[in-house]
Amino acid sequence: MGEAVLTAKKVLEADEAVLYGIFGVIGGSGYFPPRAFLNEFFLVGSDPCDQDRRMGCWQPFTLSDDEYHEVKAWWAASHPGVVASDLGVDCWSDWVQVILNPEDWGYPDGLSLTNEPADADDGSVS
Repeated sequence: MGEAVLTAKKVLEADEAVLYGIFGVIGGSGYFPPRAFLNEFFLVGSDPCDQDRRMGCWQPFTLSDDEYHEVKAWWAASHPGVVASDLGVDCWSDWVQVILNPEDWGYPDGLSLTNEPADADDGSVS
């Protein structure tokens, strides 16, 4: 397992557990971001939603396609039924807003899990 995969798992696990971490919300949403969006998050080096900086920062990094699929499979193992989807948007910040406020993005009844499973090829590109 490469360093980027280990770092990604550590960041996602810590962010899901910390108060106000965005992956705490994502973990309960049933969705997982495409690689390009996840890499946008990792390149920031911190979670802007963690307003109190309880989690701290990380050295910015990105995942290759293979590394992304490994991390996605790891996430899916602890989040059964999770779906990888771009949710019809083009960037991480919009994707997070769809997760947080689906009714503002054309989902009046919330998000429904109708896309492909996280272990399938989600079509994300570099």
